[in-house]
Amino acid sequence: MTHSIRAFMALSGMLLLCGCWDGKWEEVEKTTGFKGKARVKPFLAAERLLDELGHNAHEAKSLGIMPGHDAVIFISGEGGLPEARARQLLRWTFSGGHLIYILDGTRPYNDFETQYGAFISAILLEEQKDPVLEQLGVGVQKRVREDASNDTLEKFHGEESGKKDENKPAADEEDDEDGDRHDVSWLESEQDVAWNGRAYHLSLGGYRSMVLKRKLRPGEFSAGSKNESQALHLQHGMGSVTLLAHARPFRNHWIGEHDHARWLAALVGERGGKEVLFVSTMTGSFFGLLWQHGWMAVVTLALCLVFWLWQQMPRFGPLAEVELDSTRHFASHIGALGEFFWRMRRSPLLVNAAREAVWERVRERHRSLDDGSRQMNDQLAEEISRRTGLAAKRVSAAFDVSTPDSAHNFVNLMRDLQAIRRAL
Repeated sequence: MTHSIRAFMALSGMLLLCGCWDGKWEEVEKTTGFKGKARVKPFLAAERLLDELGHNAHEAKSLGIMPGHDAVIFISGEGGLPEARARQLLRWTFSGGHLIYILDGTRPYNDFETQYGAFISAILLEEQKDPVLEQLGVGVQKRVREDASNDTLEKFHGEESGKKDENKPAADEEDDEDGDRHDVSWLESEQDVAWNGRAYHLSLGGYRSMVLKRKLRPGEFSAGSKNESQALHLQHGMGSVTLLAHARPFRNHWIGEHDHARWLAALVGERGGKEVLFVSTMTGSFFGLLWQHGWMAVVTLALCLVFWLWQQMPRFGPLAEVELDSTRHFASHIGALGEFFWRMRRSPLLVNAAREAVWERVRERHRSLDDGSRQMNDQLAEEISRRTGLAAKRVSAAFDVSTPDSAHNFVNLMRDLQAIRRAL
């Protein structure tokens, strides 16, 4: 009977739930971005594309050893490039290398989201000196419209306080992860670019643009006006430098759009066989540079350290003799105690004890000269001078001067007080 009641109640509950269900299923697709290697390597697709074209493309953590002059180096200028590294790269380029220098957009981030953090930073960032651009005669300016920057800052602060802009027009907008719509189309800069005699349809992004402070020479190209360029190709000695305001065309998410892949192949070279390095850091590690340039000093230091340990450690060096029946004299204990008080800056304690010992000897053996004040008088000073051979002024000074700070004066004062005590 009990089982029947339970079955009836379960069936009733199921019917009740089915009868009350008035909802509907809705499928929502949410892009989470790349995973695995593509998440941490924004140029993974570009590397594989160049590998398929016959090049040797790979990521380099540092540039400890510069490649051959027929290679291509992709390197970032984000965070500042050291001046020594900039000179090294430009010397390599001058000898025939091809340097592709990217100002922004090389760090790992989700390409499917609007990068408002970078946009706000671009508005507020004070421009820093770039040694590569300075030597090439290229300036940088913010590519931020005044109305757009103010509107974006207001919207950014509004989102921080929980407000939403409901009057934003829907045209030329992009949905972010939270469903809000933001006008970012003016940053994408989709344009047709004439490059080395060919036309490319590109989508060049970025928050900054470059300004070439001279005229374009034969064999040099610019994406847009040279006064507001998103990409520049300049000759430098026997080599060339390609400057990109943003790495957007070559990142995993956008390299398959428009003519980005064809443009990358043209920059590197359509004929394979070149080494292409995507440098993720600007300089090598400290220990790597130390081993590369100072391995002899490192080996010598290591050998000296091993020899010192062999001499000092009891298990590897000579055994120290243990003296079990040796005793220290009383005088050595007194000396150690005096050294301790001197190190602890308690020397006045030692001087006062020596003076008290003199006054005790005067009270015991020369009551006629002791007036009870424990102050040195002329009669007592003359008597002590006669007994010790010290000048009367020196005897008086032994009781009147303050404790000296120097070890030499302290030793002389203590020697005088001990001589006075022995003479009484």
